Amino acid sequence: MRLYTLQINLKLGDVEANLEKIFSYIEKVEQNSFLLLPEMFSSGFDNLNLSTHCEKTENIYIKLSEISKRKNITIGGTLPEKRKKGIYNTAFLIDKGEIIYKRDKVKLFTPTGEDKFFKKGKPLYDIAESSTGNIGFLICFELRFCNIAYLLRKKGVEILAVPAQWGKERKEHLTTLSKARAIETQSFLVVSNTVGKIGDIEYAGYSGIYSPWGEELVSAKEEEGLFFADIDLEEIYKVRNKIKMEL
Repeated sequence: MRLYTLQINLKLGDVEANLEKIFSYIEKVEQNSFLLLPEMFSSGFDNLNLSTHCEKTENIYIKLSEISKRKNITIGGTLPEKRKKGIYNTAFLIDKGEIIYKRDKVKLFTPTGEDKFFKKGKPLYDIAESSTGNIGFLICFELRFCNIAYLLRKKGVEILAVPAQWGKERKEHLTTLSKARAIETQSFLVVSNTVGKIGDIEYAGYSGIYSPWGEELVSAKEEEGLFFADIDLEEIYKVRNKIKMEL
């Protein structure tokens, strides 16, 4: 099976331009694969205009579902959703044309003011059983919380998906924590981050894919583009049988 991560520079608030770029990359994804998109990939953190961007989210789901069904692929990422209590940063998984999973971001990143614009989700850390494996999300800042990864491991996660917009000054944290979460959960881990300057923030890049043994299978460094690694989910169980961990 093939895991893909997309690393791009977004135009803050320009949903149409961002989607045009993203959809062109998705067309290059092979069938029966899993593709992870960055956090808030439609608009970036254009926080003052989130309500407007939320109005476009449903149509984005529809378009991604059509692509997923046509290409027989699994697609994950996060988008802004507006509900009665406010706006949420929502992770989703679309499998063969169907939305099979959603979870709102729980750990909001206060240094950039996420808590002022987004509502915190309920801490319901479940996995999604998809055609490409059991997938669990760590949404950007949540990568720092080993307890979330531990809960996902107990529930049988095979692939940890990390959609992110991770700042450049914390690049070493991103790569170190990604490797650590893969090793401690004995799972594959895929990070999809943005790169370059978006608004006032410079993003790290360094999207990547890590094995259950902690090997860096691919690193995007600071390049924009679509990156992939071919994996075998059986490797997870070989590692787990070799080093048994009490859960």
